[in-house]
Amino acid sequence: MPAPVNRTSFNDPVTGGTSQPAGGMEPAAASHLQPQPGSVQTAVELTFSFEIASLQLTPAFKMGALLLKPNSKIVTMRLAGPQHSQPGMNLQVTFEIATVQLQEKAIETIRLTPSQEQRRDITSSPSLDIAGLQVVPGADLAPVQLTPSQQGRPSVHVRAPFEIATVEFSPSFEIASIVLNSSSKNVSVQLPGNGASAAEGASIFEMTSVQLAGNGEIEMVQLSLAGAGGKQSA
Repeated sequence: MPAPVNRTSFNDPVTGGTSQPAGGMEPAAASHLQPQPGSVQTAVELTFSFEIASLQLTPAFKMGALLLKPNSKIVTMRLAGPQHSQPGMNLQVTFEIATVQLQEKAIETIRLTPSQEQRRDITSSPSLDIAGLQVVPGADLAPVQLTPSQQGRPSVHVRAPFEIATVEFSPSFEIASIVLNSSSKNVSVQLPGNGASAAEGASIFEMTSVQLAGNGEIEMVQLSLAGAGGKQSA
């Protein structure tokens, strides 16, 4: 990294509780703080913007899986849980995805950098024009695949839970990047424009597979309807 970066980690153990380091902070030294149990909340939610590349239906023509392509590197982050409902805390901050690391085809860590670019306001129709239908061999749970037309691919917002692992500072003590660890494969999916109040009724999917492009960016994400496997196999 060309410029020295100070890091504040929320995972590395330290001694002496949350007391401040004596003698001030060295310009290029790393600062590691571990929150006390129950005293600091590091859970956040990221909202990604994707377009539907295809969807798979069960033999009963019920939703089974979604194949999504990112339509932006811009994401929004907000506090998770009851904290975001507190006055002045329902903030959504814009970041840009810098790097993504996978483990067993799932997102393990993601690094974000501050962005002045705002996420584009996207409106998505609750219907889609279908360009093709095919039966996927071997996909017993969701064998019917529908492919939307190129011009009519709807967008969805995917909200995923993460934990803040590390905050990295620039020499001027501005936030240079934030590293997040994924805390669950379950995500919520909703159409854009429904508002934050609709998130409670959003469908819950499991992130079953993530593919990265050669440049390390997210290329494709596959979601399966959470809990659908047992119902479909019955």
